[in-house]
Amino acid sequence: MKLLDSLRIVWRNLWRMKLRTILTSVGVMIGTAAIVAMISLSLGLRENAVKSLENFGNLTEMDVQPAYMSPDGQTPIPPEQMKKLNYQAVQELKQIEGIESVIPVKSLQGGAQIKLGRREGDIQLMGIDVHESRSSKSDEIEKGTYLTGSANEIVVTYEMPRMMRDVEKERREARKRNASGAGSDPMMQGGYPPYGMEGGGSDAATVDMVGKTATLVINRQFMVDNEPKFEKKEIRVRVVGQLAKSDGMSRFGGNMAFVPLEMINELNKWLNPEGMNQGFDPYGGMQPQQKRTRSRTEQEEVIFDSITVKVGSREQVEPTLERVQRIGFEIYSPARALKEINQFFFVVQLILGGIAAISLLVASIGIINTMIMSILERTREIGIMKVIGATVYNIRWLFLIESGFIGLIGGISGLGLAWGAVQLLNYVARSNPEFSNVLGGGGPGGPEGIQQLAVVPLWLAGFAVGFAFLIGILAGIFPAFRASRLSPLQAIRSE
Repeated sequence: MKLLDSLRIVWRNLWRMKLRTILTSVGVMIGTAAIVAMISLSLGLRENAVKSLENFGNLTEMDVQPAYMSPDGQTPIPPEQMKKLNYQAVQELKQIEGIESVIPVKSLQGGAQIKLGRREGDIQLMGIDVHESRSSKSDEIEKGTYLTGSANEIVVTYEMPRMMRDVEKERREARKRNASGAGSDPMMQGGYPPYGMEGGGSDAATVDMVGKTATLVINRQFMVDNEPKFEKKEIRVRVVGQLAKSDGMSRFGGNMAFVPLEMINELNKWLNPEGMNQGFDPYGGMQPQQKRTRSRTEQEEVIFDSITVKVGSREQVEPTLERVQRIGFEIYSPARALKEINQFFFVVQLILGGIAAISLLVASIGIINTMIMSILERTREIGIMKVIGATVYNIRWLFLIESGFIGLIGGISGLGLAWGAVQLLNYVARSNPEFSNVLGGGGPGGPEGIQQLAVVPLWLAGFAVGFAFLIGILAGIFPAFRASRLSPLQAIRSE
């Protein structure tokens, strides 16, 4: 018997008993809709939990620091055995599977000012690996471009132009206040307004720095014959870009600028001519390491303030975190909570899906009942088919496909019903701010509101329809074998 003939016979039988087919499919439809709705709700809640976690930072970017506790979490690691955030650590991290880029960061170990025309302000310089950071930081540029690697380029934060002060204007106003007696105002101590009241934080006072040449001023102090000496270094730099406004949780904000890592290393050598370096000390923060206790090689070693690693997707966060910990480092990131979130919602999916699957199991009993009734009604037809040459396999095949089609019809209908219910639930969630307060309200920067309380991914839709079809096939096994074992002569004689 050809496949097309089998399908034609199956469709004719289903159409002949339309009401019974519809009623049986309704049970499968309800079971499928329940499974899809329950699992889609748990998936949606998980996505909202992860989005709330993302308010604390990019989950695919993680800060690496030396581990100060052994893997068992109970034994402290001696300081001399701790890993260092140096170039060797960068190479070790690059070898870890799943890490796309390793971004070392080193700050200027001293104060600096930036001057642009009549404006000036304090600035914190952060050296960064331009090549490694380009893929992630380029997306954060609001104006201009990111660093290209050329010397004397800087990228300023969103806040930096708003913190530039017009010093000459402040001095003139201070003289006017002193002349009019305003200098006695406790808010104007020294004749100058408090920092931020003049030229800082106001959009009206914002300076357009992108594309302009500025001057960095760096001062160092050193001793000559036990007398302090001061020296100033001025560097002409070009502001090539400005970062977008941060969400308030980024540690790279305020009066900060990014420069090539090589530039920071050179400036730190100038600031510390005797080889003093600052590195990470888990017991006391950033502590100087004196020249007299270090070899020449150690004096020239660069210890980074932090190293940021970036992975390709959230799914790679957990395995990458474990691999980084195995080589003696620790990761500090909101992504550490992803494992617990995934485990919790996996259990929720199993529970909700298991409860909904009970209704599909009940529906399968209905399919078995329908198919047995069909055998009793078509006993004579089965006998005639066997007499004219239908094999046992053909009979089994017909009944299996027929029961599978009942499951398939119910599965597709149930998927449509569940999709409609999910859309209605999402509409209610978007319309009701209480959902955002309860489910999306965590994290600084504030959520934009719940957009989807439940989601139906493509794999869930395919799984639901396929599972319903499989349930129909399994429910038809017993009726199919029963029909194939009928005696042709007895079947023909039956009324």
